[in-house]
Amino acid sequence: MRIGEVAIISYNAKENEDFIKSICRKIDVKNENLSFGRFEVNDQLALHLYGITIEQGDESLSWDLISKKTIGYIIIFNWDDRRIFEATKPTIDLFVNNFETSVLIIGNIKDKIDPPIPKKFFQPDGIPLSPNSRFTFCQVNNSEDAKKAMVLFVNMLIEKISL
Repeated sequence: MRIGEVAIISYNAKENEDFIKSICRKIDVKNENLSFGRFEVNDQLALHLYGITIEQGDESLSWDLISKKTIGYIIIFNWDDRRIFEATKPTIDLFVNNFETSVLIIGNIKDKIDPPIPKKFFQPDGIPLSPNSRFTFCQVNNSEDAKKAMVLFVNMLIEKISL
């Protein structure tokens, strides 16, 4: 069986845990900054999901070392909290602009009603997108939503292979 490692990054440990719980049967490891779950796609592929909680201004993580084994990143932020968006923006910029791997950016929403899109999103300092990145809305604690996000992420990986 092949194993792919995916980093789930957020400023909120609960968002990471909710997303991983929504996809995996259980969280195998959990502490204040890291959670880990396994998702078996089929009998040939398993994804190890590492929920990494970062703090605003934390530059101590060596993303270049972590990225050597990671097949992609999922970055989650609370869509309704502009302060969290501003805090998450440098992390999104870092991954979209400096790594060739797939990056899925998730705006975590509270309900399925069309979320408002602030002007800031469209300005030059909004969320950057590239051929390697996508943006989607998701309720991370909703299993159906989280699985749709994972399908989008896996499709991104497949597209990258077929290029």
